[in-house]
Amino acid sequence: MDKNVADAAEQAVILDESVTVAEAVKIMREKDVSSVFVSRKGEKLPVGIVTERDVLYRVVAANMGPFKITLKEVMSWPLVAVGESATVRDAIALMRSKGIRRLAVIRGEEMAGVITLKTVVGNIPSQGIELAHIENHKSAKMVCPYCGSQFEGKDDLSRHIDRIHLGSGLLEGDLRQW
Repeated sequence: MDKNVADAAEQAVILDESVTVAEAVKIMREKDVSSVFVSRKGEKLPVGIVTERDVLYRVVAANMGPFKITLKEVMSWPLVAVGESATVRDAIALMRSKGIRRLAVIRGEEMAGVITLKTVVGNIPSQGIELAHIENHKSAKMVCPYCGSQFEGKDDLSRHIDRIHLGSGLLEGDLRQW
């Protein structure tokens, strides 16, 4: 947990704000990423982010044309970021306080990468970090870092995070955190 976020960060994709949503989604598919960072022309540091959820809710659900709408029009901004010397624990606390799943990792005047909840927790339990244990280590119950719901074990917590915070929960109308 005291590991630097720069060591845990994944490579980020940065696109110009004038790129269309359709182009961005193609790049997201090619690069196998769930978000792109958005920069202004000629600037190194991004100013915003567009996620798969943004595309779904701000473009598809709003019946906007993805071939006409630009990233600038749908991005979330200002960008929430963390410095490269911050710890993973710091990143988790910031994501939790802001209700987000991704943080830009900044090194000097450029972006060093992105750290996500999925990066921190991991897909394989043996390689992941016990996020609930970190957030509430004195309690016998596991606590969701996003909504504070309590669970008896890590398997229940994992299913909850997958379904409600990362998966189909919002699409099925579960608005607990939103």
